[in-house]
Amino acid sequence: MIKSIQTLLYSFLTLTFLINCEKKNEKTVVRNYENYLVNTTWLIKDEKLIGYEIGEKQFILNKKNDTALIWNFSAIEFTDKEKFRSYNSWECGNDCFTSIDGKYKFVDKSEIKFQIESITRTGTCEAPIERFAKPKILTMKIEKFSDSLVLNKK
Repeated sequence: MIKSIQTLLYSFLTLTFLINCEKKNEKTVVRNYENYLVNTTWLIKDEKLIGYEIGEKQFILNKKNDTALIWNFSAIEFTDKEKFRSYNSWECGNDCFTSIDGKYKFVDKSEIKFQIESITRTGTCEAPIERFAKPKILTMKIEKFSDSLVLNKK
């Protein structure tokens, strides 16, 4: 009786060990989607700010042309492979300027997630920087056209 219990226990432990070894050998699939936004700046139609316009469902972006002189605009700048800044710029220096800073990441080839970390206000609406202990998350579907992007809120 004791021998059969030992045999059963030994078989169970061996099987458990083999299953755990197999699980360790399984590889986690990491998806790296093409990030065509790195070091680019886009003008935002209708002077909206991504991460600030909470109720906004769609943003239309046009690639900023460095040779064109534009005075009044809202834009989003993808400064590197994970950081962004959405900001506005006005001709007159006596205005309210807002910028939104955070991180972004492609979670699918046609989906991008923005993590809003802070909002800065200067000019006539100057206020302390608003930092979020728990960053706001904004997930958008992204459609790419030649020199434009359409972001639709999920």
